Amino acid sequence: MRASAGKSSVIYAILSNTIVLVLIGFFSMLYLHTNGITNLVKEKINILIELNDDEASRSSAKNLMAMIESNSKVVPGSVRFIPKNEADKVLGLDISENLRQVGSPFKDIVSFNVKAAHYTEENLGKLKVELKKRPEVFDVFFENVVVENIKSNLRKVSYVVLMLSLVFVFLAVVIIYNTINLSLYADRWEIKTMEIIGARDGFIRQPYLKIAGNIALKSFAISAVVLLLSTAWMYYQLPEMKDILKWYFVGISLAIIFIISLVITITSTMVIVNKYLYKMESELY
Repeated sequence: MRASAGKSSVIYAILSNTIVLVLIGFFSMLYLHTNGITNLVKEKINILIELNDDEASRSSAKNLMAMIESNSKVVPGSVRFIPKNEADKVLGLDISENLRQVGSPFKDIVSFNVKAAHYTEENLGKLKVELKKRPEVFDVFFENVVVENIKSNLRKVSYVVLMLSLVFVFLAVVIIYNTINLSLYADRWEIKTMEIIGARDGFIRQPYLKIAGNIALKSFAISAVVLLLSTAWMYYQLPEMKDILKWYFVGISLAIIFIISLVITITSTMVIVNKYLYKMESELY
């Protein structure tokens, strides 16, 4: 029995299936790490306290900083004092030299970060009210919109990757279908002969399922290498990744693409084989 598909068709099937698996792998890893990314961003957003512009407020700044540092909701080591002549750098503003000569328009600032679990509008609102009760505090500023924007953008990126994955799933199924279909067309008379002499359907399907399994395993192996190398590169090149990346999520993503690889190839093959198995002899010409 000739159960081998054309070499080029098999290569195309492996390539298209690999692209599908890589995209789905990146989608699943991005989706699983969304909370980790947003939590890291939350803990990087500064909460700014403007101090009153008088000597008493400056002298009590250390007490204020010690009080904030002792709060269990605050990221340890994140509390720092920023004199008003450096405030423009922290705020990302460009102040002209003329304005500097007149005097800084800013006040002394105490900056700190809140742990991700406590970075909610409700908790920040309570913290702001509590801090503003202190006589040395002029005002408190925090940004919650940034986190929501990041979450929204991550979802959009995830959906774009998912849509691309679905497009390539369709293309992979078409290519695998044609690959197995060519092999079955070449073997159609042998299949019908085996069916006539009483060969079981499972025996007839076996060589074609082996082709499908070979495509699935090779596609998974290549996509797994691509995903692992990409992840390792990001882990060692981007310091933030060490705080975000969870290797068990990577393992889950690999398990997902392995299952998808088998489902795509085996299901496509079963559909085509069954179509030929149940054809009448007159339909084979």
